[in-house]
Amino acid sequence: MANKHADVYPADFIKSGNELTHLGEGQSKPALIILNQPIADTRILSRLWSHTSYRLCADGGANQLYDLFNHNDPSQLDQYLPNIIHGDLDSLRRDVKDYYKGCNVDVTEDPDQYSTDFGKAIKQVLREQPWQRNFLVLGTIAGRLDQGIGLLSEMHREQHSEQHPNIRFWLFSESSISFTLAPGTTTIHTPLAEKVITPNIGVLPIFGPAHISTNGLEWDVQDWHTQMGGQVSTSNHIVEDQVTISTDAEVLFTVERRKSVAG
Repeated sequence: MANKHADVYPADFIKSGNELTHLGEGQSKPALIILNQPIADTRILSRLWSHTSYRLCADGGANQLYDLFNHNDPSQLDQYLPNIIHGDLDSLRRDVKDYYKGCNVDVTEDPDQYSTDFGKAIKQVLREQPWQRNFLVLGTIAGRLDQGIGLLSEMHREQHSEQHPNIRFWLFSESSISFTLAPGTTTIHTPLAEKVITPNIGVLPIFGPAHISTNGLEWDVQDWHTQMGGQVSTSNHIVEDQVTISTDAEVLFTVERRKSVAG
């Protein structure tokens, strides 16, 4: 576990403003992928929107974006126009397609039945931004369990694809920010005083058994064996402004965001 990775700042993506100061030298603003799942929080969407350089609705994700504002504040619809709607388009409603095409949003079809709309979305972003390294994914792991697990599995697979190495996914679900930690040591900045995240975290060995060591949590562990069906670090609490985790195998880190983010 000697490999030291760059520090990560997940809370930055949901702070107010539109500047990201910790992405790393030469990295552009992330891309945003909106999945075909209910959007739980308009303010979080707004923060993610301001922190991204390219926004793609994966097929019926356009329905979710359209309905969010059309039902609540139609005047904001034209403030949140994605760059593109892309996928096999079997879920995209006609009224939504007509609206966005009327706003000059590209609507493109990929009929490939051997990849999901999420996988197609990643490839489309990389066609437009081949340099892109950070993908913010607005979706859910609630609802149907198989779809939630499937999304996590697909994020893991795509992050390890030889076709696009060195990319990273950040999943923004109803109440959490989740991302994977590679083998080695990672410092995660957790500024509780900024009131965008809560102290509640989990370190989940969903990809296989791991040994982890932590610093900055209420219940720190050292060389602790964790696996599904055995010991799993859930409902732990942040007690420092940064948390350091060392692991000998990939794990999923998840931190709860505040229901009402500051700013």
